[in-house]
Amino acid sequence: MTEFNVKENMFHKPPMLLVDEVLEESADKGKTSFEIRDGNIFIGTNGIFSRAALIEIAAQSFAAVDKFQKMRKNLDSSKGFLASVKSFEFFADTKSGDKVICVIEKTDEIAHLHIIKTELFVNDKKIAAGEFRIFEFADTE
Repeated sequence: MTEFNVKENMFHKPPMLLVDEVLEESADKGKTSFEIRDGNIFIGTNGIFSRAALIEIAAQSFAAVDKFQKMRKNLDSSKGFLASVKSFEFFADTKSGDKVICVIEKTDEIAHLHIIKTELFVNDKKIAAGEFRIFEFADTE
């Protein structure tokens, strides 16, 4: 797979960047990784990583895979935002040291609205799953 530098190519920057690497990508699917490190701003006083941040990992994973695919095909860049979360279930908590693997799949696209299903794993154990929508628009910069 072609090299894709997430830090250089994503709109979000640390500490808000929640994707370390694009592991796999295809037409409608992708897989990313993110290691939760000590001092992450989304770790609560109880030592648990925020469940809302898991949703953001999924949204940024879609953005990273989409951006990587557009760059590889020499297509114009675009920006997007999380428009809605239809459903999301959480099965386990995460903490510092955990490496989150996020699998995304675009199930439909209506105009500029992408419907995405996702599953997130730590050590092959599913920790969360859900469906969300990303609204995408042309990057005019």
